[in-house]
Amino acid sequence: MILKAENISFSYPGETLFSGLSFQIEEGESVVFKGESGSGKSTLFRLLLGFETPDSGRLDYRGKPLTGDHLKSFRKDTAWLPQDLNLGEGSVRHVMDFPFTFQSSQNHVPDHKTRKDVLNDLGLDSDLYQKEYRDLSTGQRQRVGIALCILLDKPVLLLDEPTSALDESSKELAFKHLRSDHKRTLLSTSHDPWWVERCDRVIDLETA
Repeated sequence: MILKAENISFSYPGETLFSGLSFQIEEGESVVFKGESGSGKSTLFRLLLGFETPDSGRLDYRGKPLTGDHLKSFRKDTAWLPQDLNLGEGSVRHVMDFPFTFQSSQNHVPDHKTRKDVLNDLGLDSDLYQKEYRDLSTGQRQRVGIALCILLDKPVLLLDEPTSALDESSKELAFKHLRSDHKRTLLSTSHDPWWVERCDRVIDLETA
């Protein structure tokens, strides 16, 4: 077991998102969290990453509480693709360089050919590498974000609505490459039936 939530409760003022939420995730699983808008899917990822704190309950990573130095270890082991896709300013090359400036990723910086190859694998032309990130379509931004998650080569991926702007052929390419390493644990949120059907397991946050 790689992740465990035990009786998690969390509220914003006037709104309860979770009350006694519990689940377990095995290493290498692809698990999708589903629920209506406002059910707490994105907030769950913020709780896992320590950007929010549960009102009660416990979150564990590899059998230890997600706090202090162990939370830092989880963040180091995780690549996160947020739903807003605001990955930075400048060229695509600059945006893809930035995550590798952090100490946790400096020991496996991919060369530019590898980065372009991953973009090509996701159906993006190599010349996109020099374009301004802000000028890309939403679907192109989404695939650049997915490419970064692959290149960061982390054992855990958190993907928030990863196919919301992709056509079916782009989804096929993305899912194939994200699941190419079966030791990688893939956690996602999604309203997309195509994506939900291909994940190993679905956790409905409204009934969990």
